[in-house]
Amino acid sequence: MKIWFWSNMNQRPLQQQVLLVGNAGSGRLVESSILNMVQNLGTHRIYQPGERVFIEGSPGASMYVVLDGKIEIHVGDKSVEVAGRGSIIGEMALIDSSTRSATVVAQDYCVLAQVNRSQFLSLMQKTPRFGLCVMKTLVTRLRNMDAMM
Repeated sequence: MKIWFWSNMNQRPLQQQVLLVGNAGSGRLVESSILNMVQNLGTHRIYQPGERVFIEGSPGASMYVVLDGKIEIHVGDKSVEVAGRGSIIGEMALIDSSTRSATVVAQDYCVLAQVNRSQFLSLMQKTPRFGLCVMKTLVTRLRNMDAMM
């Protein structure tokens, strides 16, 4: 299935079907089959440059997968990661029901797939590879934070 989005500035289509996506710098990859499931299951949200996706300390009822664009993750005043297509964000709040541990801001025009808790649990149960992607994201972020200290 191909999904097209129209940029409000350029009025050009952005095709969201890919073979393998991810942020190569962080080593996180979301396979196309998993991306397609999240893309079809999640609610699509559009963010303009500078718009906040969520704020550190706020309650977290959903996670996101970046379908297009780049987001920047801030902990306190420090930028800790820039993530692009295929990146998972906001998963920690769904796992432990705590508040957001970071603020996420759109760096440019972004399309994110929003996944709520029941959808997240369903994906975890039905698709073990999705669970591995989430774990890999968590481990990569933990290692990157350790390296910054």
